[in-house]
Amino acid sequence: MAESHVVAALKTKRAELAGLIEHHRKEMGRLADDLAHLDATLELFSPEIDLRTIRIKAHRVRNRFFRPGECQRMVLDIFREAQGGALSSRQIGEALTARRGLEATTVMIEQMRSNR
Repeated sequence: MAESHVVAALKTKRAELAGLIEHHRKEMGRLADDLAHLDATLELFSPEIDLRTIRIKAHRVRNRFFRPGECQRMVLDIFREAQGGALSSRQIGEALTARRGLEATTVMIEQMRSNR
């Protein structure tokens, strides 16, 4: 019996996700090794150091369109300029695209919508 298109697409997606998990597992192992080496080096230079006192720095993915807080300010400005009028997320995306001086393609508007 032939496999349906839906089942084939789901199998492809599953293979993709399993590959991503495997990639990130390897990356986590590499990072854990790097951290262990760094900890050992710190202890060489400062034997009395308590590594638990070093605060973890949050990993932030840099937004390619906006500086921190800039998008929120722009969206609030867009709402103020609408003077209480209802705006769809697409309209907000179009306004953000225009304010950044970017071409308002469907793909660009979707990227703006997903970034805010």
